[in-house]
Amino acid sequence: MRTFLCTAFLAAFAVTAPAQNSGRKIRTQPSELAARAGSAVEWRTDLASALEEAKEEKKPLFWYVPTIHRSPMDRKVEIDRYMMAGPFSWPRVSSFVNEHFIPVRMKAGREECDTYELKPLGFVEPGWIVFDAKGKELGREHKITTFHPARFLSPLAELSKKENPAMDGLPGDAEDAATARWLTGVTHWLSQREEEARAEWTAITKEHADHPLAWKAAMELEGHGPFVHAFATYAALPAKALEPSAEGTTVLPGVYSEGDLWERSAAFLLAAQRSHGGWEDSTYDFGGTDGLPNVFVAISSVCTIGLLEHAARLDEPDPAVEAALERALGYISDESKLNREDTDEQFWAHAYLARALTRWIELRPSDRERVTPTLERATADLITTQGKDGAWAHEYANPFVTSDALIALAEAKRVGVVPEDLPQAVERGLASLLLCRTTEGAYSYGQPRRRAARASMEGSVGRTPRGELAITLWAPKDSIGLKKAVALSFEHEEHLLPAQKYDDHTSSHAYGGFFFYYDLLARTEAIAALPKGAARGRVAKDQHEQLMGLPEFDGVFMDSHEIGRAYGTGMALWCLGTLGGLD
Repeated sequence: MRTFLCTAFLAAFAVTAPAQNSGRKIRTQPSELAARAGSAVEWRTDLASALEEAKEEKKPLFWYVPTIHRSPMDRKVEIDRYMMAGPFSWPRVSSFVNEHFIPVRMKAGREECDTYELKPLGFVEPGWIVFDAKGKELGREHKITTFHPARFLSPLAELSKKENPAMDGLPGDAEDAATARWLTGVTHWLSQREEEARAEWTAITKEHADHPLAWKAAMELEGHGPFVHAFATYAALPAKALEPSAEGTTVLPGVYSEGDLWERSAAFLLAAQRSHGGWEDSTYDFGGTDGLPNVFVAISSVCTIGLLEHAARLDEPDPAVEAALERALGYISDESKLNREDTDEQFWAHAYLARALTRWIELRPSDRERVTPTLERATADLITTQGKDGAWAHEYANPFVTSDALIALAEAKRVGVVPEDLPQAVERGLASLLLCRTTEGAYSYGQPRRRAARASMEGSVGRTPRGELAITLWAPKDSIGLKKAVALSFEHEEHLLPAQKYDDHTSSHAYGGFFFYYDLLARTEAIAALPKGAARGRVAKDQHEQLMGLPEFDGVFMDSHEIGRAYGTGMALWCLGTLGGLD
Protein backbone atom coordinates (compact mmCIF):
# COMPACT_ATOMS: atom_id res chain seq x y z
CA MET A 1 0.00 0.00 0.00
CA ARG A 2 1.43 3.35 -1.02
CA THR A 3 1.26 6.32 1.31
CA PHE A 4 -0.85 9.36 0.49
CA LEU A 5 2.31 11.38 -0.06
CA CYS A 6 3.56 9.04 -2.74
CA THR A 7 0.08 8.88 -4.26
CA ALA A 8 -0.03 12.66 -4.42
CA PHE A 9 3.27 12.75 -6.26
CA LEU A 10 2.10 10.10 -8.72
CA ALA A 11 -1.06 12.08 -9.30
CA ALA A 12 1.05 15.14 -10.02
CA PHE A 13 3.01 13.14 -12.59
CA ALA A 14 -0.21 12.06 -14.27
CA VAL A 15 -1.53 15.60 -14.47
CA THR A 16 1.57 17.39 -15.68
CA ALA A 17 3.33 14.51 -17.48
CA PRO A 18 6.90 15.74 -16.93
CA ALA A 19 9.73 14.29 -18.96
CA GLN A 20 11.76 11.66 -17.16
CA ASN A 21 15.12 12.80 -15.84
CA SER A 22 13.93 16.36 -16.27
CA GLY A 23 15.07 17.94 -12.99
CA ARG A 24 11.66 19.58 -12.82
CA LYS A 25 10.28 20.23 -9.33
CA ILE A 26 6.53 19.69 -9.03
CA ARG A 27 5.25 21.41 -5.91
CA THR A 28 1.47 21.47 -5.67
CA GLN A 29 -0.71 24.07 -3.93
CA PRO A 30 -3.08 23.41 -1.00
CA SER A 31 -6.81 23.26 -1.66
CA GLU A 32 -9.10 26.02 -0.49
CA LEU A 33 -9.96 24.10 2.67
CA ALA A 34 -6.34 23.23 3.45
CA ALA A 35 -5.26 26.83 2.89
CA ARG A 36 -7.35 27.84 5.91
CA ALA A 37 -4.94 26.00 8.20
CA GLY A 38 -3.64 28.28 10.94
CA SER A 39 -6.35 30.88 10.44
CA ALA A 40 -7.89 30.20 13.87
CA VAL A 41 -5.14 32.42 15.22
CA GLU A 42 -6.34 36.03 15.04
CA TRP A 43 -3.35 37.21 13.05
CA ARG A 44 -2.43 40.82 12.58
CA THR A 45 -0.32 41.41 9.50
CA ASP A 46 1.61 44.57 10.40
CA LEU A 47 4.11 44.58 13.24
CA ALA A 48 4.19 48.35 13.79
CA SER A 49 0.43 48.74 14.21
CA ALA A 50 0.27 45.55 16.30
CA LEU A 51 2.85 47.00 18.69
CA GLU A 52 0.60 50.03 19.11
CA GLU A 53 -2.36 47.76 19.75
CA ALA A 54 -0.36 45.79 22.32
CA LYS A 55 0.46 49.02 24.12
CA GLU A 56 -3.18 50.06 24.20
CA GLU A 57 -4.41 46.63 25.27
CA LYS A 58 -1.52 46.19 27.73
CA LYS A 59 -0.85 42.73 26.35
CA PRO A 60 2.37 41.13 25.11
CA LEU A 61 2.82 40.66 21.39
CA PHE A 62 3.62 37.33 19.70
CA TRP A 63 5.35 37.76 16.33
CA TYR A 64 5.54 34.65 14.18
CA VAL A 65 8.40 35.17 11.71
CA PRO A 66 7.95 32.89 8.68
CA THR A 67 11.14 34.16 7.04
CA ILE A 68 13.57 37.06 7.03
CA HIS A 69 14.99 39.43 4.46
CA ARG A 70 17.53 37.86 2.08
CA SER A 71 17.28 34.41 3.63
CA PRO A 72 18.58 31.73 1.22
CA MET A 73 16.37 29.05 2.81
CA ASP A 74 14.91 26.94 0.01
CA ARG A 75 11.78 25.58 1.71
CA LYS A 76 10.25 28.80 3.03
CA VAL A 77 6.75 28.09 1.71
CA GLU A 78 6.74 24.48 2.89
CA ILE A 79 8.07 25.40 6.34
CA ASP A 80 5.39 28.07 6.74
CA ARG A 81 2.75 25.47 5.83
CA TYR A 82 4.18 23.13 8.47
CA MET A 83 3.74 25.86 11.08
CA MET A 84 0.25 26.82 9.95
CA ALA A 85 -0.90 23.19 9.73
CA GLY A 86 1.05 22.24 12.84
CA PRO A 87 1.15 24.38 16.01
CA PHE A 88 -1.20 27.07 14.72
CA SER A 89 -3.85 24.46 13.88
CA TRP A 90 -3.82 22.98 17.37
CA PRO A 91 -6.86 24.39 19.26
CA ARG A 92 -4.93 24.74 22.49
CA VAL A 93 -2.19 26.78 20.83
CA SER A 94 -4.50 29.08 18.88
CA SER A 95 -6.69 29.69 21.94
CA PHE A 96 -3.67 30.39 24.13
CA VAL A 97 -2.09 32.79 21.67
CA ASN A 98 -5.36 34.62 21.01
CA GLU A 99 -6.15 35.01 24.72
CA HIS A 100 -2.77 36.05 26.04
CA PHE A 101 -1.04 37.82 23.13
CA ILE A 102 -1.53 40.14 20.20
CA PRO A 103 -0.52 37.69 17.44
CA VAL A 104 1.29 38.89 14.30
CA ARG A 105 2.27 36.91 11.24
CA MET A 106 4.65 38.90 9.07
CA LYS A 107 7.89 38.38 7.21
CA ALA A 108 10.81 40.38 8.52
CA GLY A 109 11.82 42.99 5.95
CA ARG A 110 15.09 44.88 5.79
CA GLU A 111 14.02 47.39 8.44
CA GLU A 112 12.80 44.76 10.90
CA CYS A 113 15.93 42.68 10.37
CA ASP A 114 18.12 45.67 11.18
CA THR A 115 16.05 46.67 14.20
CA TYR A 116 15.78 43.22 15.75
CA GLU A 117 19.10 41.73 14.58
CA LEU A 118 17.60 39.09 12.33
CA LYS A 119 20.42 37.92 10.08
CA PRO A 120 20.51 34.96 7.70
CA LEU A 121 21.78 31.89 9.60
CA GLY A 122 21.65 33.92 12.81
CA PHE A 123 17.86 33.56 12.88
CA VAL A 124 16.75 30.40 11.10
CA GLU A 125 13.13 30.19 10.14
CA PRO A 126 10.62 29.36 11.39
CA GLY A 127 10.74 31.33 14.61
CA TRP A 128 8.97 33.82 16.83
CA ILE A 129 9.68 36.84 19.02
CA VAL A 130 7.63 38.02 22.01
CA PHE A 131 7.50 41.67 23.12
CA ASP A 132 5.94 43.13 26.23
CA ALA A 133 3.22 45.80 26.03
CA LYS A 134 5.88 48.51 25.79
CA GLY A 135 7.66 46.88 22.86
CA LYS A 136 10.58 45.41 24.80
CA GLU A 137 11.67 42.00 23.61
CA LEU A 138 11.00 39.29 26.19
CA GLY A 139 12.20 36.25 24.30
CA ARG A 140 12.58 34.51 20.96
CA GLU A 141 12.92 31.05 19.49
CA HIS A 142 14.04 29.92 16.06
CA LYS A 143 15.13 26.64 14.41
CA ILE A 144 11.74 25.17 15.29
CA THR A 145 11.98 21.80 13.57
CA THR A 146 9.94 19.50 15.81
CA PHE A 147 6.36 20.22 16.85
CA HIS A 148 4.79 19.08 20.13
CA PRO A 149 1.94 20.94 21.90
CA ALA A 150 3.49 21.00 25.37
CA ARG A 151 6.95 21.91 24.10
CA PHE A 152 5.68 24.61 21.73
CA LEU A 153 3.66 26.32 24.42
CA SER A 154 6.21 25.88 27.20
CA PRO A 155 8.28 29.03 26.52
CA LEU A 156 5.16 31.05 25.71
CA ALA A 157 3.51 30.01 28.96
CA GLU A 158 6.64 30.99 30.87
CA LEU A 159 6.90 34.38 29.16
CA SER A 160 3.24 35.17 29.77
CA LYS A 161 3.31 33.72 33.29
CA LYS A 162 0.34 31.48 32.48
CA GLU A 163 -0.26 27.77 32.93
CA ASN A 164 0.60 25.56 29.96
CA PRO A 165 -2.74 24.10 28.77
CA ALA A 166 -1.13 21.27 26.77
CA MET A 167 0.92 19.51 29.40
CA ASP A 168 -0.69 16.20 28.42
CA GLY A 169 0.95 16.60 25.00
CA LEU A 170 -2.32 16.73 23.08
CA PRO A 171 -3.29 19.41 20.54
CA GLY A 172 -6.79 19.86 21.94
CA ASP A 173 -9.38 18.46 24.30
CA ALA A 174 -9.71 14.74 23.50
CA GLU A 175 -13.45 14.96 24.28
CA ASP A 176 -13.92 17.32 21.36
CA ALA A 177 -15.26 15.25 18.44
CA ALA A 178 -12.88 16.64 15.79
CA THR A 179 -9.89 16.30 18.09
CA ALA A 180 -10.84 12.73 18.96
CA ARG A 181 -11.07 11.80 15.27
CA TRP A 182 -7.78 13.52 14.54
CA LEU A 183 -6.04 11.57 17.30
CA THR A 184 -7.61 8.31 16.15
CA GLY A 185 -6.16 8.98 12.73
CA VAL A 186 -2.80 9.69 14.32
CA THR A 187 -2.87 6.32 16.08
CA HIS A 188 -3.70 4.58 12.81
CA TRP A 189 -0.91 6.38 10.94
CA LEU A 190 1.71 5.54 13.55
CA SER A 191 0.61 1.90 13.37
CA GLN A 192 1.06 1.71 9.57
CA ARG A 193 -2.70 1.76 8.94
CA GLU A 194 -2.61 4.62 6.49
CA GLU A 195 -5.99 4.01 4.87
CA GLU A 196 -7.75 4.07 8.24
CA ALA A 197 -5.90 7.27 9.13
CA ARG A 198 -6.94 8.94 5.92
CA ALA A 199 -10.53 7.84 6.45
CA GLU A 200 -10.61 9.51 9.88
CA TRP A 201 -9.03 12.70 8.61
CA THR A 202 -11.34 12.81 5.59
CA ALA A 203 -14.31 12.47 7.92
CA ILE A 204 -13.13 15.53 9.86
CA THR A 205 -13.03 17.61 6.67
CA LYS A 206 -16.63 16.63 5.91
CA GLU A 207 -18.22 16.56 9.36
CA HIS A 208 -16.34 19.46 10.99
CA ALA A 209 -15.41 21.64 8.02
CA ASP A 210 -15.12 24.80 10.14
CA HIS A 211 -12.90 23.23 12.78
CA PRO A 212 -9.16 24.09 12.72
CA LEU A 213 -8.28 20.39 12.71
CA ALA A 214 -10.36 19.93 9.54
CA TRP A 215 -8.07 22.40 7.79
CA LYS A 216 -5.06 20.65 9.25
CA ALA A 217 -6.42 17.27 8.16
CA ALA A 218 -6.81 18.59 4.62
CA MET A 219 -3.20 19.78 4.61
CA GLU A 220 -2.02 16.37 5.80
CA LEU A 221 -4.17 14.50 3.29
CA GLU A 222 -2.74 16.62 0.49
CA GLY A 223 0.84 16.01 1.62
CA HIS A 224 1.51 19.56 2.84
CA GLY A 225 1.30 19.04 6.59
CA PRO A 226 4.05 18.35 9.14
CA PHE A 227 2.58 15.19 10.61
CA VAL A 228 2.84 13.01 7.49
CA HIS A 229 6.40 14.30 7.09
CA ALA A 230 7.20 13.17 10.66
CA PHE A 231 7.85 16.64 12.08
CA ALA A 232 5.01 16.54 14.63
CA THR A 233 4.75 14.28 17.68
CA TYR A 234 2.48 13.85 20.67
CA ALA A 235 4.89 11.53 22.51
CA ALA A 236 5.31 11.60 26.27
CA LEU A 237 8.22 13.82 27.25
CA PRO A 238 10.23 14.25 30.46
CA ALA A 239 9.77 17.63 32.11
CA LYS A 240 13.32 18.73 31.30
CA ALA A 241 12.70 18.16 27.58
CA LEU A 242 10.16 20.99 27.66
CA GLU A 243 12.76 23.56 28.65
CA PRO A 244 13.84 25.97 25.86
CA SER A 245 17.26 25.66 24.24
CA ALA A 246 19.45 28.26 22.57
CA GLU A 247 19.42 25.96 19.53
CA GLY A 248 15.69 26.00 18.93
CA THR A 249 14.08 22.60 19.40
CA THR A 250 17.38 20.85 20.11
CA VAL A 251 17.23 19.23 23.53
CA LEU A 252 19.22 20.61 26.45
CA PRO A 253 22.36 18.64 27.39
CA GLY A 254 21.91 15.78 29.83
CA VAL A 255 18.17 15.23 29.36
CA TYR A 256 18.66 11.88 27.63
CA SER A 257 21.24 9.15 28.10
CA GLU A 258 22.58 7.36 25.06
CA GLY A 259 20.30 4.45 25.89
CA ASP A 260 17.33 6.82 25.92
CA LEU A 261 18.28 8.16 22.51
CA TRP A 262 18.54 4.67 21.03
CA GLU A 263 15.12 3.73 22.37
CA ARG A 264 13.41 6.97 21.36
CA SER A 265 15.00 7.11 17.93
CA ALA A 266 14.18 3.48 17.18
CA ALA A 267 10.58 4.00 18.30
CA PHE A 268 10.37 7.02 16.02
CA LEU A 269 11.66 5.03 13.03
CA LEU A 270 9.13 2.28 13.70
CA ALA A 271 6.30 4.82 13.75
CA ALA A 272 7.57 6.73 10.70
CA GLN A 273 7.90 3.60 8.58
CA ARG A 274 5.00 3.07 6.22
CA SER A 275 3.10 -0.18 5.74
CA HIS A 276 5.02 -1.02 2.55
CA GLY A 277 8.26 -0.98 4.53
CA GLY A 278 9.80 2.29 3.37
CA TRP A 279 10.27 5.76 4.80
CA GLU A 280 8.78 8.36 2.45
CA ASP A 281 8.65 11.52 4.57
CA SER A 282 11.35 13.28 2.53
CA THR A 283 10.66 15.97 -0.05
CA TYR A 284 14.25 16.17 -1.36
CA ASP A 285 13.68 17.10 -5.00
CA PHE A 286 16.82 19.02 -5.95
CA GLY A 287 17.26 16.56 -8.81
CA GLY A 288 13.62 16.86 -9.79
CA THR A 289 10.42 15.28 -8.53
CA ASP A 290 10.99 12.21 -10.69
CA GLY A 291 14.00 11.38 -8.52
CA LEU A 292 11.93 10.98 -5.34
CA PRO A 293 11.48 7.19 -5.68
CA ASN A 294 15.27 6.82 -5.63
CA VAL A 295 15.53 9.23 -2.70
CA PHE A 296 13.00 7.09 -0.81
CA VAL A 297 15.01 3.90 -1.45
CA ALA A 298 18.22 5.62 -0.35
CA ILE A 299 16.73 7.05 2.85
CA SER A 300 14.95 3.79 3.61
CA SER A 301 18.30 2.02 3.31
CA VAL A 302 19.82 4.48 5.80
CA CYS A 303 16.92 3.91 8.21
CA THR A 304 17.36 0.15 7.78
CA ILE A 305 20.98 0.50 8.88
CA GLY A 306 19.86 2.54 11.90
CA LEU A 307 17.40 -0.17 12.96
CA LEU A 308 19.99 -2.89 12.33
CA GLU A 309 22.37 -1.09 14.67
CA HIS A 310 19.60 -0.77 17.27
CA ALA A 311 18.68 -4.44 17.01
CA ALA A 312 22.32 -5.43 17.46
CA ARG A 313 22.36 -3.70 20.86
CA LEU A 314 19.38 -5.62 22.24
CA ASP A 315 19.82 -8.62 24.52
CA GLU A 316 16.77 -10.29 22.99
CA PRO A 317 15.12 -9.74 19.59
CA ASP A 318 12.28 -7.23 19.66
CA PRO A 319 9.36 -8.57 17.57
CA ALA A 320 8.34 -5.06 16.47
CA VAL A 321 11.87 -4.22 15.34
CA GLU A 322 12.26 -7.55 13.56
CA ALA A 323 8.97 -7.05 11.71
CA ALA A 324 10.00 -3.54 10.70
CA LEU A 325 13.35 -4.78 9.42
CA GLU A 326 11.68 -7.45 7.31
CA ARG A 327 9.34 -4.87 5.79
CA ALA A 328 12.29 -2.56 5.18
CA LEU A 329 14.30 -5.30 3.50
CA GLY A 330 11.40 -6.02 1.20
CA TYR A 331 11.04 -2.36 0.29
CA ILE A 332 14.68 -1.53 -0.44
CA SER A 333 15.13 -4.80 -2.35
CA ASP A 334 12.10 -4.18 -4.57
CA GLU A 335 13.28 -3.25 -8.06
CA SER A 336 9.92 -1.60 -8.80
CA LYS A 337 10.61 1.07 -6.17
CA LEU A 338 13.45 2.50 -8.30
CA ASN A 339 13.08 5.02 -11.10
CA ARG A 340 15.86 3.95 -13.44
CA GLU A 341 14.96 6.70 -15.89
CA ASP A 342 16.17 9.31 -13.42
CA THR A 343 19.92 9.75 -13.12
CA ASP A 344 19.98 12.65 -10.66
CA GLU A 345 19.43 10.64 -7.47
CA GLN A 346 19.78 7.05 -8.67
CA PHE A 347 23.33 6.79 -7.33
CA TRP A 348 22.16 7.18 -3.74
CA ALA A 349 19.67 4.33 -4.10
CA HIS A 350 22.40 1.95 -5.30
CA ALA A 351 25.09 3.08 -2.86
CA TYR A 352 22.98 3.09 0.31
CA LEU A 353 21.22 -0.12 -0.68
CA ALA A 354 24.65 -1.74 -0.99
CA ARG A 355 25.69 -0.39 2.40
CA ALA A 356 22.47 -1.59 4.08
CA LEU A 357 22.72 -5.09 2.64
CA THR A 358 26.40 -5.35 3.50
CA ARG A 359 25.64 -4.43 7.09
CA TRP A 360 22.73 -6.89 7.11
CA ILE A 361 25.06 -9.73 6.10
CA GLU A 362 27.63 -8.68 8.70
CA LEU A 363 25.13 -8.65 11.55
CA ARG A 364 22.93 -11.52 10.30
CA PRO A 365 25.17 -13.96 8.45
CA SER A 366 22.43 -16.60 8.40
CA ASP A 367 20.60 -14.34 5.90
CA ARG A 368 23.54 -14.23 3.48
CA GLU A 369 21.95 -16.46 0.86
CA ARG A 370 18.72 -14.46 0.52
CA VAL A 371 20.35 -11.02 0.75
CA THR A 372 23.35 -11.55 -1.52
CA PRO A 373 21.50 -11.47 -4.88
CA THR A 374 20.18 -7.96 -4.19
CA LEU A 375 23.60 -6.83 -3.02
CA GLU A 376 25.07 -8.21 -6.24
CA ARG A 377 22.52 -6.19 -8.19
CA ALA A 378 23.34 -3.02 -6.24
CA THR A 379 27.09 -3.34 -6.77
CA ALA A 380 26.60 -4.15 -10.45
CA ASP A 381 24.47 -1.00 -10.74
CA LEU A 382 27.28 1.00 -9.15
CA ILE A 383 29.76 -0.32 -11.70
CA THR A 384 27.35 0.37 -14.57
CA THR A 385 26.67 3.97 -13.52
CA GLN A 386 30.34 4.95 -13.33
CA GLY A 387 31.23 7.70 -15.81
CA LYS A 388 33.74 7.31 -18.60
CA ASP A 389 36.16 9.56 -16.74
CA GLY A 390 36.05 7.25 -13.71
CA ALA A 391 33.89 9.52 -11.58
CA TRP A 392 30.44 8.75 -10.24
CA ALA A 393 27.63 11.31 -10.22
CA HIS A 394 24.31 12.12 -8.63
CA GLU A 395 23.01 15.47 -9.89
CA TYR A 396 26.56 16.09 -11.18
CA ALA A 397 29.88 14.23 -11.11
CA ASN A 398 31.92 14.88 -7.97
CA PRO A 399 34.52 13.30 -5.67
CA PHE A 400 32.25 12.73 -2.70
CA VAL A 401 29.95 10.35 -4.58
CA THR A 402 32.98 8.73 -6.18
CA SER A 403 34.33 8.15 -2.69
CA ASP A 404 31.00 6.70 -1.55
CA ALA A 405 30.96 4.33 -4.51
CA LEU A 406 34.46 3.10 -3.75
CA ILE A 407 33.62 2.65 -0.06
CA ALA A 408 30.42 0.74 -0.85
CA LEU A 409 32.28 -1.54 -3.27
CA ALA A 410 35.03 -2.18 -0.70
CA GLU A 411 32.50 -3.04 1.99
CA ALA A 412 30.65 -5.40 -0.36
CA LYS A 413 33.91 -7.10 -1.31
CA ARG A 414 34.65 -7.64 2.36
CA VAL A 415 31.50 -9.79 2.66
CA GLY A 416 32.31 -11.68 -0.52
CA VAL A 417 30.40 -9.78 -3.21
CA VAL A 418 32.72 -8.88 -6.09
CA PRO A 419 31.02 -7.42 -9.19
CA GLU A 420 32.36 -7.95 -12.66
CA ASP A 421 35.01 -5.45 -13.78
CA LEU A 422 35.62 -4.35 -10.17
CA PRO A 423 39.43 -3.89 -10.55
CA GLN A 424 39.05 -1.65 -13.59
CA ALA A 425 36.26 0.37 -11.98
CA VAL A 426 38.30 0.89 -8.82
CA GLU A 427 41.40 1.90 -10.74
CA ARG A 428 39.50 4.46 -12.78
CA GLY A 429 37.62 5.71 -9.71
CA LEU A 430 40.80 6.23 -7.72
CA ALA A 431 42.44 8.08 -10.61
CA SER A 432 39.44 10.41 -10.82
CA LEU A 433 39.40 10.91 -7.05
CA LEU A 434 43.09 11.81 -6.84
CA LEU A 435 42.61 14.44 -9.54
CA CYS A 436 40.12 16.16 -7.20
CA ARG A 437 42.49 16.40 -4.23
CA THR A 438 44.66 19.42 -3.54
CA THR A 439 48.16 19.20 -2.09
CA GLU A 440 46.66 20.36 1.21
CA GLY A 441 44.26 17.42 1.30
CA ALA A 442 41.04 19.21 0.37
CA TYR A 443 38.67 17.84 -2.26
CA SER A 444 36.89 19.90 -4.89
CA TYR A 445 33.09 20.17 -4.93
CA GLY A 446 32.92 19.08 -8.55
CA GLN A 447 35.27 17.63 -11.14
CA PRO A 448 38.30 19.77 -12.14
CA ARG A 449 38.38 20.75 -15.80
CA ARG A 450 41.81 20.65 -17.44
CA ARG A 451 43.60 22.06 -14.43
CA ALA A 452 44.70 21.13 -10.95
CA ALA A 453 42.02 20.73 -8.29
CA ARG A 454 40.99 23.89 -6.50
CA ALA A 455 39.39 23.58 -3.06
CA SER A 456 39.71 24.88 0.48
CA MET A 457 39.91 22.83 3.66
CA GLU A 458 37.11 25.00 5.03
CA GLY A 459 34.83 23.45 2.43
CA SER A 460 36.11 19.89 2.79
CA VAL A 461 35.09 18.95 6.32
CA GLY A 462 33.32 15.84 5.07
CA ARG A 463 34.94 15.38 1.68
CA THR A 464 38.46 14.92 3.08
CA PRO A 465 37.72 12.05 5.51
CA ARG A 466 35.40 10.42 2.97
CA GLY A 467 37.95 10.67 0.15
CA GLU A 468 40.82 9.46 2.29
CA LEU A 469 38.78 6.55 3.59
CA ALA A 470 38.03 5.47 0.03
CA ILE A 471 41.70 5.73 -0.94
CA THR A 472 42.82 3.94 2.22
CA LEU A 473 40.51 1.01 1.51
CA TRP A 474 41.91 0.48 -1.99
CA ALA A 475 45.34 2.17 -2.24
CA PRO A 476 46.56 3.18 1.26
CA LYS A 477 49.94 4.36 0.00
CA ASP A 478 48.19 7.15 -1.91
CA SER A 479 46.36 8.51 1.16
CA ILE A 480 47.43 11.50 3.20
CA GLY A 481 46.48 9.37 6.21
CA LEU A 482 43.18 8.98 8.02
CA LYS A 483 44.56 10.52 11.20
CA LYS A 484 45.39 13.72 9.33
CA ALA A 485 42.07 13.66 7.46
CA VAL A 486 40.09 13.39 10.70
CA ALA A 487 42.16 16.13 12.34
CA LEU A 488 41.57 18.48 9.39
CA SER A 489 37.86 17.74 9.52
CA PHE A 490 37.56 18.68 13.19
CA GLU A 491 39.76 21.73 12.68
CA HIS A 492 37.45 23.27 10.11
CA GLU A 493 34.04 21.99 11.24
CA GLU A 494 32.87 25.47 12.25
CA HIS A 495 31.93 25.94 8.60
CA LEU A 496 29.73 22.82 8.55
CA LEU A 497 27.92 23.18 11.88
CA PRO A 498 25.62 26.11 10.92
CA ALA A 499 24.21 24.00 8.07
CA GLN A 500 22.18 21.71 10.32
CA LYS A 501 18.45 22.36 9.92
CA TYR A 502 19.11 24.60 6.93
CA ASP A 503 17.65 23.99 3.48
CA ASP A 504 19.93 24.85 0.58
CA HIS A 505 23.52 26.02 0.79
CA THR A 506 24.61 28.19 3.70
CA SER A 507 27.87 29.70 2.46
CA SER A 508 30.44 29.85 -0.31
CA HIS A 509 31.76 26.53 1.02
CA ALA A 510 28.61 24.85 -0.35
CA TYR A 511 27.38 23.33 2.89
CA GLY A 512 23.69 22.70 3.38
CA GLY A 513 21.56 20.77 5.83
CA PHE A 514 21.63 17.83 3.44
CA PHE A 515 25.41 17.62 4.03
CA PHE A 516 25.30 17.73 7.82
CA TYR A 517 24.88 14.12 8.96
CA TYR A 518 26.35 13.00 5.66
CA ASP A 519 29.63 14.66 6.59
CA LEU A 520 29.46 13.48 10.21
CA LEU A 521 29.10 9.92 8.93
CA ALA A 522 32.18 10.39 6.73
CA ARG A 523 34.23 11.47 9.72
CA THR A 524 32.78 8.73 11.92
CA GLU A 525 33.68 5.99 9.45
CA ALA A 526 37.16 7.42 8.99
CA ILE A 527 37.61 7.37 12.77
CA ALA A 528 36.46 3.74 12.91
CA ALA A 529 39.07 2.83 10.28
CA LEU A 530 41.93 4.29 12.34
CA PRO A 531 44.26 1.84 14.08
CA LYS A 532 43.13 0.86 17.55
CA GLY A 533 44.75 2.99 20.23
CA ALA A 534 44.65 6.17 22.26
CA ALA A 535 44.55 8.47 19.22
CA ARG A 536 41.44 6.79 17.85
CA GLY A 537 39.88 6.76 21.29
CA ARG A 538 40.26 10.51 21.69
CA VAL A 539 38.66 11.47 18.37
CA ALA A 540 35.95 8.83 18.79
CA LYS A 541 35.09 10.39 22.14
CA ASP A 542 34.92 13.84 20.57
CA GLN A 543 32.65 12.58 17.80
CA HIS A 544 30.42 10.77 20.28
CA GLU A 545 30.04 13.86 22.46
CA GLN A 546 29.09 15.91 19.42
CA LEU A 547 26.39 13.42 18.39
CA MET A 548 24.99 13.34 21.91
CA GLY A 549 24.46 17.11 21.72
CA LEU A 550 22.40 17.05 18.52
CA PRO A 551 19.02 15.37 19.19
CA GLU A 552 15.71 17.17 19.23
CA PHE A 553 13.71 17.47 22.47
CA ASP A 554 11.90 14.19 21.69
CA GLY A 555 15.17 12.25 21.38
CA VAL A 556 15.15 12.12 17.58
CA PHE A 557 17.75 13.53 15.18
CA MET A 558 17.04 16.23 12.62
CA ASP A 559 18.69 17.06 9.31
CA SER A 560 17.31 19.59 6.84
CA HIS A 561 13.55 19.87 6.26
CA GLU A 562 13.56 18.34 2.81
CA ILE A 563 15.60 15.24 3.73
CA GLY A 564 13.74 14.93 6.99
CA ARG A 565 13.87 13.53 10.48
CA ALA A 566 13.83 9.87 9.43
CA TYR A 567 17.03 10.37 7.42
CA GLY A 568 18.69 12.37 10.20
CA THR A 569 17.76 9.73 12.76
CA GLY A 570 18.93 6.83 10.60
CA MET A 571 22.24 8.59 9.99
CA ALA A 572 22.75 9.42 13.66
CA LEU A 573 22.09 5.83 14.74
CA TRP A 574 24.46 4.61 12.03
CA CYS A 575 27.14 6.91 13.47
CA LEU A 576 26.45 5.91 17.08
CA GLY A 577 26.47 2.24 16.13
CA THR A 578 29.78 2.62 14.32
CA LEU A 579 31.37 4.35 17.31
CA GLY A 580 29.86 1.84 19.71
CA GLY A 581 31.53 -0.97 17.82
CA LEU A 582 35.00 0.37 18.58
CA ASP A 583 36.92 -1.31 21.38
